Parts: sequence; C-alpha cells; structure tokens
Amino acid sequence: MLYLYNNPFLLDFLIVADQLPDEQRACMEAFTGEPYTVDGAAIGNFTTQGPKWTIKTEDHRPIAVGGYVYQRKGVWRDFMLSTPEAWSPENWFTVTRMTRRSGDAMFKNGIAHRLECVTLASRTKAIEWITMLGLHQEGILHGFAANGADAIMLARVQH
Repeated sequence: MLYLYNNPFLLDFLIVADQLPDEQRACMEAFTGEPYTVDGAAIGNFTTQGPKWTIKTEDHRPIAVGGYVYQRKGVWRDFMLSTPEAWSPENWFTVTRMTRRSGDAMFKNGIAHRLECVTLASRTKAIEWITMLGLHQEGILHGFAANGADAIMLARVQH
C-alpha cells in the first residue's frame, strides 16, 4: 500500500533524487545545462514555492516527490521526481491515481485554473503517462532546453 503526504521533508527529496533513473537525470541536465547532482535536484525542487507532496511505501520509504511551482495567478507548473519502484507493476497505477488527484485538488480548492507540464519531446513514455493525468499536448517548444533539445508543453485546464 502507498500513502500520499503533503509537506514532505527535505530527506524525502534527497532519497528520491539519489535513486532517480538515468532518463530523468538526463532530462534535468537537458533543461538546466548542468551536470546532475543529487543535492541540486533535491534542494532545488524542495525549495520551490508551492504545494509539494511525497508518496511513501508502507515502511515509510519515499518513492516519489512532486508538486507545483507558481507561474502566475491560477497557473502552476508541475514537477516530479521518482524512483524505479514508483513504476513497478504493483505501484504505477496507484502513483498515477495519487498524482492525478493532487491536480484535482488544485482545481477543487480554487488554487488553479491551469496546470502545465514541460518535458523533453523525446520522452515519449513520459508524455504518454502525463496524458493519463488529463493533460493535453499544446505544442512543441523548439530549442527550449538548455542543450537545444525540443520540449513539449502539456496542460490541463479547469472548464
């Protein structure tokens, strides 16, 4: 069984960032233009202003952390770091459901009218998963990443 907690600890971010799969590390490097470091990923995401959460196992091990970064009134951009365990056959559906519900809560509480996600256009499996959260592709951001790679903007809006 998995549990979703708000107000995660910095330690949760450090544990997840240490186990971050290579594909997610490469994405962060593409966007920042800097080599991946566990401390940089953990502290950078933990110190963002906005709601944050962690998903933990029954034995209290964090397997994913995420949240939303304020862009402008009613508009928030998501972020998520996860371990390979988050995507195991026994966990991926629950992780997906919990992540989607965090977005639902942003709308329900009147905090957001738009949630957006920007990821590398080459991350086809990640994009497929993001659309399962109810986000829709809006367009390609040519040369958006620090390394010149294309990105895709996805968004979910409250109607």
